[in-house]
Amino acid sequence: MLRDAGALDLATTRERMALKTICEVNHLDYCQFFFREVFGEPFFIGQHHIVIADVLEQVEFGEIPRLIINIPPGYTKTMEVVIMWVSRMMAKYPNAVVLHTSFSDTLVEDNSTKIRDVILSPEYQALWATAIRTDVGKKGLWRTTRGAQFLAAPAKGTITGFRAGRMFMPGEPFRFNGAMVIDDPLKPDDARKKGEREAVNNRYLNTLRSRPADERVPVIVIMQRLDEDDLSGFLLKGGSGEYWHHLMLPGLVDNAVVYPDAYTHGIPIAHGLPDGPLWEQKLNAEALAKLAKAKYVFASQIQQNPLAAGGKIFLEEYFRFCRRKDQPNLEYRVIYADTAQKEGEQNDYSVFQHWGKGTDGKAYLLGQVRGKWTAPQLQSNAKAFWSECKKQDAINGRGILRVMKIEDKVSGTTLIQTLPTEAGGNIPVEAIPREKDKWTRAMDVEPSFANGLVVFPVTEEEPWMKEYLAELLAFPGTFDDQVDPTMDAVVEMVGQAADLMSLL
Repeated sequence: MLRDAGALDLATTRERMALKTICEVNHLDYCQFFFREVFGEPFFIGQHHIVIADVLEQVEFGEIPRLIINIPPGYTKTMEVVIMWVSRMMAKYPNAVVLHTSFSDTLVEDNSTKIRDVILSPEYQALWATAIRTDVGKKGLWRTTRGAQFLAAPAKGTITGFRAGRMFMPGEPFRFNGAMVIDDPLKPDDARKKGEREAVNNRYLNTLRSRPADERVPVIVIMQRLDEDDLSGFLLKGGSGEYWHHLMLPGLVDNAVVYPDAYTHGIPIAHGLPDGPLWEQKLNAEALAKLAKAKYVFASQIQQNPLAAGGKIFLEEYFRFCRRKDQPNLEYRVIYADTAQKEGEQNDYSVFQHWGKGTDGKAYLLGQVRGKWTAPQLQSNAKAFWSECKKQDAINGRGILRVMKIEDKVSGTTLIQTLPTEAGGNIPVEAIPREKDKWTRAMDVEPSFANGLVVFPVTEEEPWMKEYLAELLAFPGTFDDQVDPTMDAVVEMVGQAADLMSLL
């Protein structure tokens, strides 16, 4: 074990050199030592940290020029690969030039600050005396007095006049002189927005692809999988024309899983780990079993192998029911509306759903009206449903009916504009904008359904429930008018699954 840094000021030159050698040779010793001394906490090592450290060593020595690491969120990948590895490479290779990018300004600036904190720590200074140059001292762009350079830029930001690494002379043997490190280039909230995915992929193809100063300068992409066509999927399917060594580290290791045929430009790295939880300390078998109920999100964010879009999302085993007399107290209630574009036998229904947020953290469907109505009928039914639901304000424990939320489209837009005025100003109305397609929204709420956070009335008390449940089970199907306001309610009252760990 490495000695306490507090004794460094008394250590002999020989002891300092020994410690310096250990940190330069062994990445995980370096991680443990500096994480404790700089950030004040122990760095707990799991089996995946050992695998990653071995692969990073191959990157350092030029054996892997292009690397993709896929691993679940929360497994300290950023600390090991970005903060610790970059600062260690700058210690070993004083002229290293590193370009780091991620999905947000905040994240890359935070990573930049933490790398600087390590470099400027007394412990680092005692082993590799250096300083941050004062002439270039921005959070995202800085240089050291030993010649290292660092630029942190968001995945959609501007990168002008900066190259990762340095050029090699013809015939010159490889020696590490920098890298490009891409950490979580896509925000989970944007993962299933085709435009956002394509923007990130095109950003790599048109800008980042050309940023290494030499083809031998390594590029590392480390991220949780979010969609079939996220940056990892794009690159592994040949989107950039490069071949990538690919380390897949699923939360639940299953060595029987076959490497996808679609990854024509992926070179799989054998991790050599046994079947079972990747990091028991983070997610044990029980926690993984709970998360596995949400099959689409689990497959991507935890197992690093996204499922193809299609098939059924809402399964009968997800459904939870509760009689009126057994419902908990409610914090508040809201009406969600999805209106048809036009009336007619072949067109969608208009739907008003009454939902309550339970004090137990679950969303409760309380009532619904549905029909194919003319514009005047739509207005009349909206008023009547509000009036009927508002009566529950007087019942103890039912909370207050706050607002009617209506999808902002065609007849819905008209209702949003006219309902408050025509109702005498007694109905507060809010528009619901649409930024995602139905499939994406359904996958966002699937984990909440799978984990029992959405509760329905029993069919004996609400006969319309039979048709409602049939529509959920058939989604995506011919009709989805009842599914739309349901998804709106669940997102607001329970939350979507952009952060899967929130379900634990």
